[in-house]
Amino acid sequence: MLKLVSSLTALSLVTLGSAALAEPTPTPAAPAATAPEAAPTEVPPTKAPETAKPPAEVKPKASGWKGFRIQSEDGAYQLRIGGQLQVDAWGFPGDEAKAYVDEVRIRRMRVNLRATVAKHYDFRLLVDFADARLQLLDAVIETTHLDEIRLRVGKDKSPVSFDRLQSGTALLFLERSATTYAAPNRDLGLQLVGKIGKGLVDYQLGLWDGAPDGATVEQDTDDGFDFAGRITFQPFVSSDLPALKELLIGASGSFGAAKGTFAAPQVAAPRSSGRASWFKFAAGADLATTVVADGDRARVGGHLYWRYGPVSLFGEFLSSSQELALADVRGKVTNTAYVAQATALLTGDDASWSGVKPTADFDPSVGGSGAVELAVRWTELAIGDEAFDLGLADPKKSARKASSLTVGVNWYLNPAVKLQLDYERTSFKDGAADGDRPTENLIGARAQLLF
Repeated sequence: MLKLVSSLTALSLVTLGSAALAEPTPTPAAPAATAPEAAPTEVPPTKAPETAKPPAEVKPKASGWKGFRIQSEDGAYQLRIGGQLQVDAWGFPGDEAKAYVDEVRIRRMRVNLRATVAKHYDFRLLVDFADARLQLLDAVIETTHLDEIRLRVGKDKSPVSFDRLQSGTALLFLERSATTYAAPNRDLGLQLVGKIGKGLVDYQLGLWDGAPDGATVEQDTDDGFDFAGRITFQPFVSSDLPALKELLIGASGSFGAAKGTFAAPQVAAPRSSGRASWFKFAAGADLATTVVADGDRARVGGHLYWRYGPVSLFGEFLSSSQELALADVRGKVTNTAYVAQATALLTGDDASWSGVKPTADFDPSVGGSGAVELAVRWTELAIGDEAFDLGLADPKKSARKASSLTVGVNWYLNPAVKLQLDYERTSFKDGAADGDRPTENLIGARAQLLF
């Protein structure tokens, strides 16, 4: 059952072993310096010319690669091209019912274009080719005259979930936490963003089309809008307390209204890390038998992040309420989610929210080992009891709650290459005719390359 995971692991070891056997290219020795020949003169020189000294040895610096770049001489016009590839191998031990598929999968295959026009106007485009389809993820125009306030328009990540805002290239685990299913994914809108006081305050505030929890808006289906925003404080960023400089505390939320249809119900449909759909609202053959959004939608949450040296902590809580309708039945359902996680770098490198950069890249010829990180996470999503009390969902088909414990090991060979190995155990409350839905056990590995 775990053949795919073993295969990927073996392939990684063979690749690394080949690198270890490769001999480094010798550096040519610098030619010996010779004293310049004195010009003919009647008066002999009073001081012999000094012999030129060889240049001091320059130690190689860590890679600063950020993609291909084309720019004008003054830097006012720039085009940067980058991308990422993530290849996953998954296995599900104990899956006697064959509810899951062991597989090797292209999780992300993305190309990222960033451009600057006339110095103060940025453009960002992110497309994904995974799962044999073309998907537009981000398409954003942003003004950059002032760091304190910038205008950003287009398709972007919603600011409600702080976990969602972390780049897919810097994820500590193969999949994000359950809090991302209590907040929208990507949305279309207009927002003001900025940083005040050298990072003391970081904020996003905008007007959006409005996306259901865990979903992305491709095209608006009603006349409603969502007001959504986030504010994050870094209170000790300018202090002399190094242990508290990287402490971030913040809050987020959204408010709006949604009107679902039979074709687009606009309701939550959470999935597990193994892509199993463990909760669904009633969905029939017509509108009278299908649960749809029908009124106010509100979300509120808080987040905390702290890092010091090789360790980091992250926590987030989100509550999401939506008024729903099923024929003549009306009611509000409130879902809650949270995550708590911790990491430690065994190699002493610095932890980072934006991706670990090893002090010494993996290179057997000079003894570099890269950076090795341990990570643990607990996350949970609970569906409001109102969903079951009002008959909007069936507890024999949909679980009331999903709780996951994940343990992972990450190996950063260099800033561009990362290997990951996770074990995740997800338990459910209800969701089966005879009680609880069977526990999901996932063992997954990932190879990531940035370019």
